[in-house]
Formats: sequence, C-alpha cells, structure tokens
Amino acid sequence: MGGDRRGGGLKRGEVWRYQAISRSQPVLVVSCDELNDAEAPIVVDVTPFSPQGAATLLTVRLGDELGGYARCRTISFADPKRFTKLLGTVPDSTMEQVDLALRAALGL
Repeated sequence: MGGDRRGGGLKRGEVWRYQAISRSQPVLVVSCDELNDAEAPIVVDVTPFSPQGAATLLTVRLGDELGGYARCRTISFADPKRFTKLLGTVPDSTMEQVDLALRAALGL
C-alpha cells in the first residue's frame, strides 16, 4: 500500500511519513489537489494515541495501518520535499468525517 511518488504529486486523503525539522511523523493531506499540485499542501497530524476529552470532537480514527488518528486541531502547511513515504489513502467516508471535524474546528 505504501510507496514514494512525490514526483506524481500529493493527493487529498493520502497519509504520508513527513520529515519535520526535529522528527518524522505521519500526516494526512487535507488540501485540495489544486493546492497540492501547486506545491502548497495542507496537512493534519496523525497520532497513534487515542484522543481524550474535548479532543475527541476534532479527531478521526484512520486505523492502525495508517497511523491511528487524524488530529484536526493541528492544521499546517507542509513542505512537499519533506514527504518521504506514502503510507496509504483513507476511504472517502473517512475523509467526510475529517471534513466535518475541520469544519467544527474552523467554525465553518
């Protein structure tokens, strides 16, 4: 399911291993493919830890094979050169849940 195809562009709904300055972590691409093609992707962090309290409202389960949970409260731009390995793609139904969580987080 994994691979490296940064040259082919990032796609919305993909989970990637991302090499930040101080650590490597999985992230979920949430930006539209037009932004991804323009090398301006937006991501949310993925964590293996189950959310607690109010954080559960802004967290979506992706499954263990994709790193655990998308934390929709940590939205950030990402450098396309730092995506190192494609871990997989979430189903459309899961991306709908992510969309709802992002709308809630942003008051949309």
